[in-house]
Amino acid sequence: MHHNKAVEIKNLHYKYPDGTSALNGVDVVIEHGETVALLGPNGAGKSTFILHLNGILRGNGEVKILGLPINGRTLKEIRRRVGLVFQDPDDQLFCPNVFEDVAFGPINMGLSKEEIVTKVNKALASVEMEGFEKRPAHHLSFGQKKRVAIASVLSMEPDMLVLDEPTSNLDPRGKGKIIEILGSLPVTKVVITHNLDEATKLCKRAIVMDEGKIVADDAIEKILSNESMLKNHGLF
Repeated sequence: MHHNKAVEIKNLHYKYPDGTSALNGVDVVIEHGETVALLGPNGAGKSTFILHLNGILRGNGEVKILGLPINGRTLKEIRRRVGLVFQDPDDQLFCPNVFEDVAFGPINMGLSKEEIVTKVNKALASVEMEGFEKRPAHHLSFGQKKRVAIASVLSMEPDMLVLDEPTSNLDPRGKGKIIEILGSLPVTKVVITHNLDEATKLCKRAIVMDEGKIVADDAIEKILSNESMLKNHGLF
């Protein structure tokens, strides 16, 4: 079905406006349908890297997402097809109620009322949040907000989900729920996580970043059995 890769990145460099170098030559290929854990210490460049996957940041290097080079013409389509879920759901939810938060993307796509309702219902069902449509997000628990934030991206039926620490600040039950939900979604996923156990549950492959570079990229069992590498890069 797809000839193109989900992600093809060659020699990506990125400096922040103050001159701080955040990415120092990153090469990554991710196939459609893969779920990849992105591991590494704070400041390794993981968040900077994922912001390149839907063009929020544009560094130097070759970046192709779902076969499309990121440029002014493709940006809108890439943003629709790559759903970015931030670490803090309050960065994502800003409408008066859950329905409007989840409908925001489909409304911007200019869909009909019926299509919008269908997509919202489907997205809320996939995160087990049906029946919360009229509730304001700020009245929900943190875990429920996280699920609505995921739904607000799923309503656009993306080909790829990019999640920044999807279970941080959740209790064990909340974490388990998010992992179960993500595991059930048949799209390409890139997941930043500090939780190695969670990475193992969700992902078959792991990429380890440190100091703006990829220091390891392999099957997750291989990565996790390499204790000296994990210690060297602050993973435990």
